Amino acid sequence: MAFLPPPMPRIARTLPTGPVLVVAPHPDDEMAGPGGALLLHAAQGDAIAIVVVCDGTLGDPDARYDQDTYKHARETETTAVAAEFLNSDDVTFFGFVDGVTEGNVDAIYPNLPPDPDDKRRVLVNGLASHLEAQIERVQPRVIYHPWCGEVHSDHWACGEAMKLLVNNRPELFTATDVLGYEVWSTLVPETIIETTAVISTKMAALRRYHTQMSYVDLAEVVAGMSRYRAMLLPYESRSEPRYAEAFIGSFTGSELP
Repeated sequence: MAFLPPPMPRIARTLPTGPVLVVAPHPDDEMAGPGGALLLHAAQGDAIAIVVVCDGTLGDPDARYDQDTYKHARETETTAVAAEFLNSDDVTFFGFVDGVTEGNVDAIYPNLPPDPDDKRRVLVNGLASHLEAQIERVQPRVIYHPWCGEVHSDHWACGEAMKLLVNNRPELFTATDVLGYEVWSTLVPETIIETTAVISTKMAALRRYHTQMSYVDLAEVVAGMSRYRAMLLPYESRSEPRYAEAFIGSFTGSELP
């Protein structure tokens, strides 16, 4: 009997060209998660559309900012980063409530069915409908979304909504590669993209999110994850650090074992 580990991830040697859609649960997740990949897409001239699902208002637990303008501040950070670093003005904010839980869901959405599983199903289906409209609008060659194993409920919901669409509307994805990314929870990667060439730019972009940097140095945290993911790159006898991002899913015809 053979005992086999999961297969080694594929290393993306090139990225597909064409429109890109990234699903971000909150403002900054698009850069914290697949930001390196997005920077590489931008460098090769790909149009990038960003969908931010939740309003991000729980990102200020100590109330350091004016609560009347905080949501707008986070949106402004995201549009500024998209323009400066991704050459994109295509940013859509769904504005869904941050951090919906079983304890507050009925107050936020009062007409949901009583069963908790049915509540989640209705919410995921509603999000899937919103994402479906964006996919039809953008006609993306590549979609990046949070993977379904994220422990944050908002991230998880985004992953579940994308999984629902892939299963129920496969015709939407006949010419689209769909890759799940990590932020809060590490995944067992199927694809690795080296981001060494753009890691300093990714860190600079993350530091533009001043509302979040006041709590934690996102750039250093994310760089640490990227450094860790580079362990899966093919060995090269050089001393400088390398960086990478990990994904569930793969690119059609653009990777080598």
